[in-house]
Amino acid sequence: MANTPRSGQRGVPGPPGPRGAQGATGVQGARGATGARGAKGERGAHGAAPPSSVLSQLSEIEHTIEDIYKELDVQMTRMGQIQQQVDELRTKIKALIGNSN
Repeated sequence: MANTPRSGQRGVPGPPGPRGAQGATGVQGARGATGARGAKGERGAHGAAPPSSVLSQLSEIEHTIEDIYKELDVQMTRMGQIQQQVDELRTKIKALIGNSN
């Protein structure tokens, strides 16, 4: 033991190395026992929604469709006005081109 050097105080450990590859998955364990059954819940409503609910939803849908038709009517009217303005401009341009020759 005379040739063995004495070790000094250890320093701060270095950072960990890269993570290794994941090992193989083991065999699935045995299934556990089935637990106790919970309390029975309240009985739910049977069949479709109440007629009053369906009627109110249908009324809302009909109202929305009417609003859409009104919006479309306004847009179509505006498109007609724009088309008329474009036609008038075309007529004026043709008249100007015809007068310049």
